[in-house]
Formats: sequence, C-alpha cells, structure tokens
Amino acid sequence: MKFARIAFTLCLAAVCLTSLAMPVQLFASDPATAANIFMYPKPYKMAELVLQTPTGASVSLNDYRGRVVLLHFWSINCPACRIEEPLLERLKHTFGPSGLEILAVNLVDPPQAIATHAAAQRMPFPVLFDGGRGFSLKVVDTGGKSTAFVLNPAKEAILEVPGFPTTYIVDGRGSVVGYSIGPARWDSGFAMGLIQNLLADGRAYTPGVLRGGPKNASAGPHSR
Repeated sequence: MKFARIAFTLCLAAVCLTSLAMPVQLFASDPATAANIFMYPKPYKMAELVLQTPTGASVSLNDYRGRVVLLHFWSINCPACRIEEPLLERLKHTFGPSGLEILAVNLVDPPQAIATHAAAQRMPFPVLFDGGRGFSLKVVDTGGKSTAFVLNPAKEAILEVPGFPTTYIVDGRGSVVGYSIGPARWDSGFAMGLIQNLLADGRAYTPGVLRGGPKNASAGPHSR
C-alpha cells in the first residue's frame, strides 16, 4: 500500500504539471522552455546514488563518470512516462554511442513488479531500484503542495522529485546541470544541441573513459 500511495500521489502531480506545462510550451519563444528543459545557473555536484538492477548488479552514479547521464525517475502506472519514453529511446539511439546514458530509476514500485514490467516492455535503458541500498522516495507536504525527495541512507534529501516523470541531466564531471519535470521534448533542437555540447565537453577532459563504464548495468533483456 505504501508503494501504491506514493506512486499515485506523484503520478497525479505529474498529470497536473503536464497539463499546466503544455500551453506554455505551445506559445513559448524560449527554446528551453518550449522543450520543458530547464538549466541551473551553476552546475552542482550530484550526491552519491547507489542502486540495483533487476539482475542484482549494484550500480553507482559514479560508475558513469565521463558520460552524460539522464537520471530519469518514473513509475509503472505513469501515463506521462509512457509518452516520454519513445523520445528518450530515440535520444539514446542517437547519442548512446557517443557517451549518453539514460538510467530509469523507480523508487516507488515493488522491485519484482519493476523487473517484470521492464522485461515485458523491453525497456531500452538500464532500470534501477533501491534493492536494500537505503535510498527511498518520501512524499512531503510543503504548504498544501505535495512533492517528494530522494533520501539517502542517512535520510538526507539529495534530489527533489515533484512528479513523474522527473529527469535530471548530469554531465561527465558528475554535476547536475539541468532538469525536466513532466515529459520533455527530447527530440527538439534545443535538447539535441544540449546533449551534443555536453558530450563534446566530456570528451575534452576525460579521454578514453567512454570506452569503459559499468558492464552489468546495461546487460540483460532490459537493454537493446
């Protein structure tokens, strides 16, 4: 019941966010706003995040240093997530060979349900959940508005997840540079240019790193 309550609350929040964002995107003159992608004035260091794949492999975000990572928070019963997934899949197909990774993080559904769903849907990116590592998603009420925070094992809030989907953009240095709440236009010129520039910047200071990376995270039936 706890998993279902959190997932329902955040999926409902995502529906509201999506309905509010769509008119803005239709009339936005700023390419970033039109794509529903927002950049931080200054990158900040991403906190440690250690999760598990359906095959039992342990994955740390630090394993992806030198790659550009989209940290994509989703849930099984999230209509907006299903809208966004094909765009993310095409983005991975285009930029994956150059060093883009998309990590689909689910901290609200039961692990077995996540594994079954990922296998049935043949999700094209690594699917991660807590698996006893001590990371969780806690819904809080902030003045009548529900949001949620990713808590680490020390119960410290390291990321906010206002609704599903929420995606954080992490550069090759392991710094968060931007985010999206609700489906983003990952096929837009702004998004494509952003990823391309981040990848080029990563290659400038991490030569050879892109040939490596975690061996277990992308293996198995959940990647293609």
